[in-house]
Amino acid sequence: MIASPPGRFGRIGRRGAAGPAALHPSGTARALFLDVAADRGDPLPPSLWGRLLARDVDPGTLLGAWEVSRWIPGAFDDRPALAGLMVALGQTVATGGSYLSLASDAGPGRTGLADRLTRLGFDGGERDAIVSLANGLARGGTSPALAALFGAPGAGAPFVVSRDALYPETLWSFEERVAASLGARLARALPPLGEADDEPLAAVSMGADGSSLGAEQMAAVRACLTQPLTLVTGGPGTGKTSTIVALLRASFRRGLTADQVAIAAPTGRAAQRIAVSLRATPPDVNGGAVAVSTLHRLLGIPAVRRPRLDLEAPEFHAGWRLPHRLVIVDEASMIDLFLMSDLLAAVADDARLVLVGDADQLPSVRLGAVFRELCGALPELTCRLTTSYRMNPDDAAGAAILGVASGLGAALDPTAIPSRPRARELTFSGIEHLPRAGLSGLVDRWLEELLGGDAAVAGLARFRFSPDEQGLLAPGPGLEELGEALRRHARVRLLCVTRTADAVAGADALNGLLHDRLLATSAAADAWNGDNSPPVFLPGEPVTILRNDHARGLWNGDQGVVIRTSTEGREELGVAFPRGDGIVVHALGELTDNVGLGFALTVHKAQGSEYDRVALILPSGDGPLLTREILYTALTRARHGVVIVGNLALFTLGASRKLERASGLGERLARGRPAP
Repeated sequence: MIASPPGRFGRIGRRGAAGPAALHPSGTARALFLDVAADRGDPLPPSLWGRLLARDVDPGTLLGAWEVSRWIPGAFDDRPALAGLMVALGQTVATGGSYLSLASDAGPGRTGLADRLTRLGFDGGERDAIVSLANGLARGGTSPALAALFGAPGAGAPFVVSRDALYPETLWSFEERVAASLGARLARALPPLGEADDEPLAAVSMGADGSSLGAEQMAAVRACLTQPLTLVTGGPGTGKTSTIVALLRASFRRGLTADQVAIAAPTGRAAQRIAVSLRATPPDVNGGAVAVSTLHRLLGIPAVRRPRLDLEAPEFHAGWRLPHRLVIVDEASMIDLFLMSDLLAAVADDARLVLVGDADQLPSVRLGAVFRELCGALPELTCRLTTSYRMNPDDAAGAAILGVASGLGAALDPTAIPSRPRARELTFSGIEHLPRAGLSGLVDRWLEELLGGDAAVAGLARFRFSPDEQGLLAPGPGLEELGEALRRHARVRLLCVTRTADAVAGADALNGLLHDRLLATSAAADAWNGDNSPPVFLPGEPVTILRNDHARGLWNGDQGVVIRTSTEGREELGVAFPRGDGIVVHALGELTDNVGLGFALTVHKAQGSEYDRVALILPSGDGPLLTREILYTALTRARHGVVIVGNLALFTLGASRKLERASGLGERLARGRPAP
């Protein structure tokens, strides 16, 4: 919320902080029954409160704005305008921006304040009053009553005004901290890493899959060995993992040992993926295996944060640095402003930092788009991998997907996407469009042809699996069928823009639809021997983990399949997950609050995954999530086939606009660095 005190964990715009939408700070009863009286003198009267809620403004943001408007004692004529300005700021931060632009017209590619207020639900008079207040703040000509709230950078006020940008002081400070850390790192000359010649590079020119590294990958390895900071960006399948393996090999040949190297990723699932890749093609390691972990674990940030009076500082920080000489972070586009600040503070002055990711992909779900900004502001430190090895341009299906994905930033011609009037005409190859009316038919074909239908559910339900004490399954009846079910679900996925906001096209709605289809078949009904209450999960259905579970080694987004288990004569449902070359089982009852159906995922949840085929279910109408980045991320999850379901005009609209994340980090870096 806006009213959170400045501090490391004073998050802004937390969802659900205000509780049920009917609550109102001036009194719930007044808001419900005496709304006319309550409107008098209320900075956010119930009538406006309702309008804002209808535009999906978070109740916590509204409560924070209402509180800030009350910080000024006594009579104050601009209190409603102040509350409205705080609503706009809070909503901007809640969607990942660091500041609110006070300019009424922000120029090409940016939403001006007046348009932003209109979209939020303010009427003309309310909007004009807020814009007038914003203009006064930008000119420094506000009333004395506002002096305690708004100040110039460094003044210590709760809100910082810098030219036409309005920041919460906390976010201003963190942007300054990140820019200062980067500036100091780039100003230092690092000692050479071994012999500065290309002999080690020639010896490691083979990629993770045994093929020769391309020129772009070799240039990236060379840069990582010589620069204090290197940014490696490339789309899916451009050889980022092969580049990391080659970098490790070259580093070890130049004298580094395994304990001097750290590899991390923002999420447990991403860390697990890079660890699996390294095990498949181990580099020539000096002194043991390279540690791979989450960024939180590397920095010593507690996995579970609880409310405390003291701030929880990372174990490694500016006063106690990481011991590594080379730090590699994969999936760097997921790093938010706060975590990047912690990382930069903890990396030793004489260490090399390598950030690997995709600058065109979705940024962090939290604050900022730091990796994208760094790639734009530091082109001389950025290595771009452009050749896709996953979607071979010689393959017609892969080339079609790659062509549309890479062309999203240009004027997209929707006629270039073949349209199939009915689901039965889909080929599941290349890129195709299906109108919304064909969604039901797509679900039927998806279930029967790609997932095996109710026969697969009933077939798997015949078996009772008996895991050992560690939860591992030994070879036995049904293991081959279970392995095939896991592989089948790992090959395809329905992708949605939202999870719950769309009652037809959201991930929850699609999961419910496929579950009901299976439940309605006789085979599925026999499989669960139903009583009077239908089961939440059926044997053979895919499920996904919702949050990291360190105790069980499960990570947010991990995919499993529901099975029947029998242990010491007790039968229950379990969830089977692939684990290396085997399968591990956890009792469903132990995972109940951390597992959901996995037929459909949000694009955010699928980030970093690869599938043979995906179907992108477009939302019922326009919304703030429909951007070029989310479409690009969805398309590039697939190797061979993409079906775009819905109104193609919405797809074209989303492709035309870049995700807005207001941030001054890139500008500060460009402004603070000496001219070349």
